[in-house]
Amino acid sequence: MPKQANPLPTPAQLADQLLEAQTAFWMQQLKGKKFQALVADEIERALDVIQQVTLNQAVDLEKVKATAQRYAVEMEIGGAIPELFGEIARVIYHFPASRRTKVGQVVPDAVATEFIKKLFEQHGVLDHAVTNVRNSEPFRNFLSDVVFTVLKGYMFEQNNLMKFGSVAHSTRRAREWLKNRAPELSETLEDKARQLMESAVASSLEMVDDTLDNEHYRENAMNSALAFWDVVRQWPLSAYKDYVTEQDLQEFMVIGYEFWLGFRETDYLKKCIDAGVDFFFDKYGDQTLGVLLEDIGVSREMIVDEVCGYAPELADLLIETGLAETFIRRHLKRFYTSKKTLDLLGSASI
Repeated sequence: MPKQANPLPTPAQLADQLLEAQTAFWMQQLKGKKFQALVADEIERALDVIQQVTLNQAVDLEKVKATAQRYAVEMEIGGAIPELFGEIARVIYHFPASRRTKVGQVVPDAVATEFIKKLFEQHGVLDHAVTNVRNSEPFRNFLSDVVFTVLKGYMFEQNNLMKFGSVAHSTRRAREWLKNRAPELSETLEDKARQLMESAVASSLEMVDDTLDNEHYRENAMNSALAFWDVVRQWPLSAYKDYVTEQDLQEFMVIGYEFWLGFRETDYLKKCIDAGVDFFFDKYGDQTLGVLLEDIGVSREMIVDEVCGYAPELADLLIETGLAETFIRRHLKRFYTSKKTLDLLGSASI
């Protein structure tokens, strides 16, 4: 009997065979050096295209604004965040390296010196801050109240004359009489005393202006600050524990978190986000993505190295969990089981 030829596979059978073959092919491409070479090649090709694409072509300005607003302002913050902040504060507070690391190892001498010199330069930040605080009405009132309270306490409680019974008795009777019989006079006398204190404080504060403008003072103050830095730089980072407890640190973090919750709802933050995005697009909108990456210090080599450093481990994980094969098979199957593909396979087998 003549040997019968094997029947040709049906389009569906051929599609299944191609599906298995292509799935196996791509699974092999995800392993080892093949995957690294594939990733590096694809990144290089993508970067070649990016060199020609501008920021305005790649993304829409309004969409970027909406995304920034969504994550900074509108996104719901889970209830676990405050607890997480507290746990982070505890870890930071008890971090062993803080005891072994000195302040000078974290803040270089050159940086600290430049900061101190900048702080003490004439008409700089410190001058403006001191001047604005010193000349403010609330600060002057505060100093006047402090001086008045101290003098009042000294006159009626600490003065040695008050230790004599007759003087103390007479003073108390005079104060009681003013309070009961002539309250308006008592208030007038106190107001006059406060006005006198305010005038004295104002005169004293005017002397500060001359002091700040004195180069000798400025140089001495800066040298004192530099000498203090020579001491501080030897402190361990954990020295802050002498002034801040673990609970203080946790509470500061919670206060900062609560401030952020309120601040993120303000129109000011929303306008700042929009202004920042507008500026970014004004500066880089017509520039290519390659120029943008170069300006922010991201090179082609950095991108390839980082992706190739993480991608193989991620690919191995996807293979081990079965996600890679399931993903590849699911999406290829949609193609091979489509009517158009089966018709093509059927016509090719005729």
